[in-house]
Amino acid sequence: MLAYAASFFMKKIVIVFSLVLPSLVHAQSETTKRFQEKHDGAFTLFFYNNTLKMLNMEENAEFEALIKDIDKMKFIRVDKKERNMDKAAFNSLVEQYHDEEFEDLMTMRQEGMDIHVYIKESSGVTKGLVFIMDDDESLSILDVKGAVPLNKVANLLSALKPTLGDH
Repeated sequence: MLAYAASFFMKKIVIVFSLVLPSLVHAQSETTKRFQEKHDGAFTLFFYNNTLKMLNMEENAEFEALIKDIDKMKFIRVDKKERNMDKAAFNSLVEQYHDEEFEDLMTMRQEGMDIHVYIKESSGVTKGLVFIMDDDESLSILDVKGAVPLNKVANLLSALKPTLGDH
């Protein structure tokens, strides 16, 4: 009887994982995933919603509201010279995001860095944002699964700046 119960339980676990795993595997942009694979060894950070909540040590209500609809984020930074990232490579990267149906949202300049923001929506609901941060020395990607209030995009970057380092 115990063996039957264990077998039944294991089958349930396999079914649950087979249903959940595909959504976890495709959670981030395919372009970001390929970029990370191509630049193996690049500085990379992962943030999940609970990780972001832990960063909010002062229990800042504005920060909490900012991250409430973020499922997870991936941050990748590469040295442009070391990785041969020129303007053509940048343009190719942007085209790959466009091929995934990310649309240009905004471009801003902050502290000597160009920040390009792309959005992916489905039926008017934000599914993801991609920030490409480009300066003279490095190129960084912040791939956000979920939503950030669009009028608070700059606030997110400012809030994460101490964690992300130079960017």
